[in-house]
Amino acid sequence: MRLRSLLAAGASVTLLAAAACKKGETPAPSASTTPSLTPNAAPSAASTAAAQELFKAMKLQAGLNDTTAAMIDSEIARNPGLTPYREIMLQWLRKYMTWDAMQPELVKMYTTTFTEPELKQMAVFYGSPAGQKALEKMPEMMQRLAMAGAQIAQPHSDELRAAMSARSDELKKEAAGGAAPGGPGGPGAPGGQGRPPARPQGAPKPAPPPTP
Repeated sequence: MRLRSLLAAGASVTLLAAAACKKGETPAPSASTTPSLTPNAAPSAASTAAAQELFKAMKLQAGLNDTTAAMIDSEIARNPGLTPYREIMLQWLRKYMTWDAMQPELVKMYTTTFTEPELKQMAVFYGSPAGQKALEKMPEMMQRLAMAGAQIAQPHSDELRAAMSARSDELKKEAAGGAAPGGPGGPGAPGGQGRPPARPQGAPKPAPPPTP
């Protein structure tokens, strides 16, 4: 749960697995379904080494299995119907989302986001007792922050529901407006029922009404 960077990196894989379970398919990763996360520019050897030192300090490889489980549980929390497929999804992710597969993408992601000096500074911090505690406590703090946000927003939930209801009514009116008089296809509109049919080409003009 503490490896938030890996959670973000594997989000597309999780969605693919979830979609496959919903359809009853057995997915296989391909270039079209698992695109590269970052540009193809090759990082320098020094930046790559700095990124790998950071990964060691953050213990990313050691926590990879926990990360895949957290990804699946997060997806199930949003879609409880996937619960019976948890072990299948977990085994599939662990089969393909290995450290050897993830590390090149993580290196590109970090080296294109941070400079080499920044990577080194981060490695020093996360290798320190304070950095290790930050890694350990961050998921708990994020959960507490989410709960605090929910508590702050809860008293104002009626306002949100009213605004959403009003918007829903607007959308219904807009949808119904297409068939209203004067609207597209409605009576009185061009091509609608309020306009007489066009005279076929070459047909004689109708006779004028008799003069009283």
